[in-house]
Amino acid sequence: MIHLTAGCKVNLGLHVVGMRADGYHELDSLFCPLPTPCDHLEIRETGGQGIVLRCDEPGVTPERNTLTKAYDAFVREAGGAPGIAVQLRKGIPLGSGLGGGSSDAAALLLWLNERAGLPLDAAGLVRAALAVGADAPFFLYNQPCRVQGIGEILTPTDYDFSGLLLVLVCPEIHVDTAWAFARYDALFLHADRMATQNSLTKSPCEANKIFPSGTGNATWSVRDIRNDLEAAVFPQYPQLAAIKAELLRFGADTACMSGSGSSVLGLFSRVAAAKAEDTAAALRAKKWSVYLLPLGNTGM
Repeated sequence: MIHLTAGCKVNLGLHVVGMRADGYHELDSLFCPLPTPCDHLEIRETGGQGIVLRCDEPGVTPERNTLTKAYDAFVREAGGAPGIAVQLRKGIPLGSGLGGGSSDAAALLLWLNERAGLPLDAAGLVRAALAVGADAPFFLYNQPCRVQGIGEILTPTDYDFSGLLLVLVCPEIHVDTAWAFARYDALFLHADRMATQNSLTKSPCEANKIFPSGTGNATWSVRDIRNDLEAAVFPQYPQLAAIKAELLRFGADTACMSGSGSSVLGLFSRVAAAKAEDTAAALRAKKWSVYLLPLGNTGM
């Protein structure tokens, strides 16, 4: 029996740059990996073919699961894979914007590649990951990265996160990613989409990028964090807006929703460590799942 641990990520800002003609959104975001919350995968080789998946979490079905998609994508790229049975134990909340499904997929892809007779190169792994979802390629690298395009353009960042503490709040709310982007489109992109049919509905402008100076990060700071999807999600889920307000009230330097939600994060400087601990305790008292973690330049 093989045991794999799949951590998660937070978006330290998410800017919607535009929409491609194929309907995919172009994004600019800063992803940071976290060791927890995490999922656990128990893998057993069956000696047959294909993947058999079991998970006790309601709403997780083999047909739609990212592990099944990852296995199928690897077979297409590599020409084959051993038959396996996987028991998935979820620790990353569904619909939390933490990339749990993508992290699971990347963990399985890396394991399959390690035991393959002819391993895929980096480009092949990225293609397989992209076939699963836009966030999946990031988890192949598992280090802080600027993420652009639909998730396939990754630029490692040397920004020093070591002086920051993260308070991550995960309420029992499931925000559907497709719904969040559709709602954002309805609010902000409909007119642009009608006017421009053959290219991005919004051209990438400096004001809409997470690093305005280009691929470098010299001008970025924690105070630049902004998640464009909050304007679409918060009216439907006011509890998330309330969590953000609470984080700021307790003294977070900045706060935002992660990805399409529903998790919300607050960043505290090391000198405010006591504030971060008090904040985490106060929010746990509201019966939310709360994590207090130091940020750094290493992942899981």
